[in-house]
Amino acid sequence: MALSSFDLDMIRKLVRERAGIVLGADKSYLIESRLQPVVKAANLDSLEALCQRLRTQAHTALHRQVVEAMTTNETLFLRDAHPFETLTKTLLPHLIPKRSATKRLTIWCAACSTGQEPYSVAMLIREQHPALLA
Repeated sequence: MALSSFDLDMIRKLVRERAGIVLGADKSYLIESRLQPVVKAANLDSLEALCQRLRTQAHTALHRQVVEAMTTNETLFLRDAHPFETLTKTLLPHLIPKRSATKRLTIWCAACSTGQEPYSVAMLIREQHPALLA
């Protein structure tokens, strides 16, 4: 049985508040499929029972498990092409001239567990803007 919009909104709010992840209304299938293992591990009967427990108990391990279930736990070189394309075609050409006086550019890679994302940024800079490395 599909979650009600009330339950889906509660899960979206929890994940947004705890992890900064915004799950659109079109992600109900993702929420429901990723939370099924949490339901089973917590010995609950349904997704609705999970939502009820989340509402009645504040800041429990179950809340953390729900947030963890909704995160993408993978790190790959050049994962998600769109951000890297935006970086190389839009952001770097805009930032490089503005930073030319200091010759410094700091790029922060959030949530990179084993480092493929920052290395991907470095590889793209080397490939697209080799003059920066001279």
